[in-house]
Amino acid sequence: MMGGWTIPTIIVGLIIVGVSYVMTVSVMKKTEERASAMDTPISKTVREHPILMNPIIIMYIIFGIFTGIMIFYYWAKSASY
Repeated sequence: MMGGWTIPTIIVGLIIVGVSYVMTVSVMKKTEERASAMDTPISKTVREHPILMNPIIIMYIIFGIFTGIMIFYYWAKSASY
């Protein structure tokens, strides 16, 4: 029998995998474009916020938020008043 969090966990996992794949593919395409003799300049957005363009860090943040929600839910559910 599945628990109440199995389906949401699967959905969030699929979203994380999908977003990671799309971001990784976009980064790889940009890398292929930069393979020329001259490097392209770094965009202003990346210079100001380098973490925003790192798919691994973004996925850790999403995972942390989801895990925090689950922990808070179970804590609130089991708290005896």
